[in-house]
Amino acid sequence: MRVCADANGLPYSDQQQQGLDNRIAEVLAQDLGARLSYEWWPQGASTVQFKLREGHCDLIMGVGESYEGMLSTIPYYQSSFVFVYREDSPYQIETLDDEVLRRLRIAIETAGIPPFEALANRGLSEKTAILEAIDPNDRTRSPILEAVAGGEVDVAILWGPVAGYFAKRQPVKLKVVPISPEFEPPALSMVYPVTIGVRAGDEAFRDRLNIAIAHRWEQIQAILNEYGVPQVPLPAPLAQTEEEPAQAFKTLRIGLVIPTQTGSIPVSSSIYEDAGEAARRGAVLAGDELDQQAESMGMRLKVLLASAPSAEAAFRAAARLVATEGVFALIGGIGQGQAEALSRLAEQRRVLFLNIGSPFDRLRQEACGRYTFHLEASAAMYLDALAAWFARTGLRRWFVVYPDSDEGKTLYRRALEALQRHPETGEVGRAAVRPRQADYTAIVQEIRRANPQGVLLLLDAQDQLAFLGQYELEGLEAQVVAFPESIAQTRNFLIALRLTAPQAGAGYRAALWETSLQSGGAGELNARFTSRWGEPMDPPAWAAYASVKVLLEAASSNKGTGSAELVAYLEDPKTSFDLYKGVPLSFRPWDHQLRQPLYLVKPDPEAPRGIDLSHKVGLAQLVGQVPEIPPGADPVPLLDRLGDPAQGSSCRFPGEQQ
Repeated sequence: MRVCADANGLPYSDQQQQGLDNRIAEVLAQDLGARLSYEWWPQGASTVQFKLREGHCDLIMGVGESYEGMLSTIPYYQSSFVFVYREDSPYQIETLDDEVLRRLRIAIETAGIPPFEALANRGLSEKTAILEAIDPNDRTRSPILEAVAGGEVDVAILWGPVAGYFAKRQPVKLKVVPISPEFEPPALSMVYPVTIGVRAGDEAFRDRLNIAIAHRWEQIQAILNEYGVPQVPLPAPLAQTEEEPAQAFKTLRIGLVIPTQTGSIPVSSSIYEDAGEAARRGAVLAGDELDQQAESMGMRLKVLLASAPSAEAAFRAAARLVATEGVFALIGGIGQGQAEALSRLAEQRRVLFLNIGSPFDRLRQEACGRYTFHLEASAAMYLDALAAWFARTGLRRWFVVYPDSDEGKTLYRRALEALQRHPETGEVGRAAVRPRQADYTAIVQEIRRANPQGVLLLLDAQDQLAFLGQYELEGLEAQVVAFPESIAQTRNFLIALRLTAPQAGAGYRAALWETSLQSGGAGELNARFTSRWGEPMDPPAWAAYASVKVLLEAASSNKGTGSAELVAYLEDPKTSFDLYKGVPLSFRPWDHQLRQPLYLVKPDPEAPRGIDLSHKVGLAQLVGQVPEIPPGADPVPLLDRLGDPAQGSSCRFPGEQQ
């Protein structure tokens, strides 16, 4: 459990973990069985934007309810603005309407708080001094309370937790009194509940923190009292965990760990949000539809969502879901490094991980895992499908553009292998480019000189847009075929592509799924999805839906969720699944890749423009399937033509001989 906190923010937090929120976070981590760590950062709006939303931490203590960009827990305390004055003063102050205030020297921590407006309503603001509640250069000092203690000010008005903490540290006794009235029409409140904020979309974590707050309520209140926090009483929450249904059905819990939309202002991880949101919709639909099927088998199905914008956040979220929610399987892998992180966690905790986001072959080769299975097609499968399709159409002379990185070079070598499987097909030129390269002019000129029939673009989605925009301006005729990473398969990406390069971006694209599919039950699934969400069923949505279906069928067939039994079931050659692609699909035992047909789609630059459902669906048309599977044919040998065969595979599961 990683907390964003101020390293010099007493009374709430400091690097020595002596603040009240440090202490409360420790209590909650103990309840969750989590290891507590910190991301130190000055608290403010930037904490949400640059730290929480980017995945550097998982929660922020001490935030108001409904804070923009976050989900809030139940309050763990409620405090108010307070009066602070010396105990030996010859007067008592209880309300803003006490006449004595007109004769006193008043100080307030800032003009931008409700008590200042209340003073202004009473004609007292002009005689009120502004003094800092906490010295920004020495956080152990409170100038406003030192002024009260020293007799320079008669009464101070400030936020309760700060007042209570620093009042105890003054050389004379100070009286801390909550301001009355608590509410002043039309909209001035002196009382505010305090919650914990988590990322938007991190619903399972929010719910689990709520349970922990309820479990540890008395300890939390004792810490607040120790720090002198003036509290406006809250009813103690009921310390309940989720109960099993009366029929004692077993609940199958699946963790969905994906990047989700966390705010309206983009951050660096926002590029993955479209794919993540599609996956969320697919998993939610599957959970709702398949729970009825599970109930008929004496089980219940629950999909728990964790929002993870980074690989590190994905690992922490998955660890929490396994430890605190008892999930038997994880679904995810969308976003840089997330599949690798989740696969590593799956091997450590011996739970299943279904990869729906990463096509890279390393996860199917030397970095394969006994508990990792892949519903996302491999890079080798996509490349083999593209090469086979274009060999049939006569495109044989290719210029290959790939990232100048280890992963990019591996992808280039596998692309060359796919092309060279077909007679008289290969490269006539190649170019390695830096990630986020700004200027592709020199490479476009190389392509012009090489005069290829096609350009195979192996860059990621962001760089595809930049390249194609410049390629469009040069007016070259060679068709560009781009690598189909998951975010480049969404309809929203096709909208961006159409705006950037309407002609150059109209080349054929490989896809894991197509929202206009009709056969094999696909039409009904697409219709149910679009009816529920008003969005096309993008490939990540299908992958998430199919993953939930696979896991339910595996658990029901094995009468349980034991990992070893589930792995054996998925590896069994006799096991197959109807995942709406027209033929039974199965996992290859040597690398755990789902055998499946892929699709070719063609963006339509002349399609009507718009962002409603019909316009999004019409952005591209289904033009083919690879491989074609004749009716009655055994699909396995045909599907195994896509991707890397068992012979020569470097995947070695634990216990297997080299």
